[in-house]
Amino acid sequence: MARFITRNWMWMVMAATVAVAGPLLARTSGEGGRQRSLDTLTEIMDLVQKQTPEPPPSKQLAHATIQGMLHTLDPHSNYMDESEFRLLREEQKGSFFGIGAIIQQHDQGIAIISPMKGGPAERVGIRSGDIIKEIDGTNTEGMSSNAALQKLRGEKGTLVELAVRRAGLADLMRFSIPRAEVPTNSVYHSFMLDADTGFIQIKDFGETTSDEFEKAVASLKKQGMKRLVLDLRFNGGGVLDAAIGICRQLLGPDQLIVSQKGRDGRDESQTRTSKGAQLDPFPLVVLINRLSASASEIVTGAVQDHDRGVVVGQTSWGKGLVQSLLPINRSRGLALTTARYYTPSGRSIQRDYTHGLDDYYNPEDEKDTKPQGPAFKTDLGRTVYGGGGINPDYSLPVAKVNEFMATFRFRHSAFFRFAVHEKEHFGVRPGQHADDAVMARFRAWAQEQSLTISDQDWEANAEAMREQISIEMQNVAFGIEAGFKIQCEKDPAILKALEVMPEAEGLLRKKQLIARGASTTVAALR
Repeated sequence: MARFITRNWMWMVMAATVAVAGPLLARTSGEGGRQRSLDTLTEIMDLVQKQTPEPPPSKQLAHATIQGMLHTLDPHSNYMDESEFRLLREEQKGSFFGIGAIIQQHDQGIAIISPMKGGPAERVGIRSGDIIKEIDGTNTEGMSSNAALQKLRGEKGTLVELAVRRAGLADLMRFSIPRAEVPTNSVYHSFMLDADTGFIQIKDFGETTSDEFEKAVASLKKQGMKRLVLDLRFNGGGVLDAAIGICRQLLGPDQLIVSQKGRDGRDESQTRTSKGAQLDPFPLVVLINRLSASASEIVTGAVQDHDRGVVVGQTSWGKGLVQSLLPINRSRGLALTTARYYTPSGRSIQRDYTHGLDDYYNPEDEKDTKPQGPAFKTDLGRTVYGGGGINPDYSLPVAKVNEFMATFRFRHSAFFRFAVHEKEHFGVRPGQHADDAVMARFRAWAQEQSLTISDQDWEANAEAMREQISIEMQNVAFGIEAGFKIQCEKDPAILKALEVMPEAEGLLRKKQLIARGASTTVAALR
């Protein structure tokens, strides 16, 4: 979704092109009309290049023209140039060639958050906290994480030259790193929350997601998992088949997963689980938020409609449009909306986009309200709504932005930088939380860095700072998952999931009774 948000400039370019070409293309018919429209479009593009004070490159103008045309159809049809198409295919396939490190843009530059275990970066000595100052001789000042990512990726075996700033050293450190295959696992975290509860976070849906999920569930069962929290927050979707693969592992036999309808409701197709499928007997809670979209909503909608589990969080994005990926000359791609999808109860969860892209991509998030569409019934008779995303069974308030914490965390990277300093000078133990001694060192360090914290701000934000410092210390010392486990301890959505797990257990018991043909007993339980 970020791809569209970052391209608002296109509409300024398109004011001179699509505003004329779009209506012509829509109103004319036949080869003659199409040719006249193309001639008009070509003429306008020529005028733009000849008459504007700073003419855009032809490639850029063509790209913007195509995007503008597609966005008159719907918000999700999208044209991808060579680099965008390559990145998409890499993400879908689940691997790419790079240095094997998680990076993030900080005020000091592109920071190494965590080198992947056994990856090329770790093997040559790259550490958490290193700041990449140059990539192949190009200064990274002002460079975004995405731009750096594209430079770090390349052909297998080729070298990427990095100049790195490391705390405590006056000179830059230089590394030659051979690019190697790096897996981009969709299952980002998989561990036990407690003795009985497993946790799986899926960050996106790619070609390997279903297999990854199956392996994660099997591993957690060996560790004693009897119930599962599935985290789909911030998951913007991906490959439809991956979502179907997850549903086939969660649902019972011969259950509808999703249906698709083409233009004007024609060409309907349905996807179901196999008749021989078995309902896996573990209670389930699914976590979603406003950025859970598309394939995430297919999984969540199927779980909710079939009463397979309980949904916790905020109303999801509301993307019910199906894009078919159409390659162009093998190096570029067109993601074209070809159908709408519907949940098993018949819900279309597509949110209205007729009031403009700004309204669609920047919805009012302060209030989490129910979709205003028609009501539907789940298998067990619960009421759910269509048109506007998946509404959770238990809605949580949207977290408000704490300006002090946001400034220290993102603008100054203070907690991350201090964690690197703490690791280098005092060491970090597995599972360690920031105690009073660590907090005292942090305040002194912040003062040395000219990051003054007033007594009032310190008192108001002490616990939030303590938690974030604890997370960052684990991140830099033991990897992202170690820090994430600390974060889970106070995550309101996870705490709510554990609280409502008995309800998920009750739903599962009813499903199991139905599977045994005990419909009269289920009626009595209602």
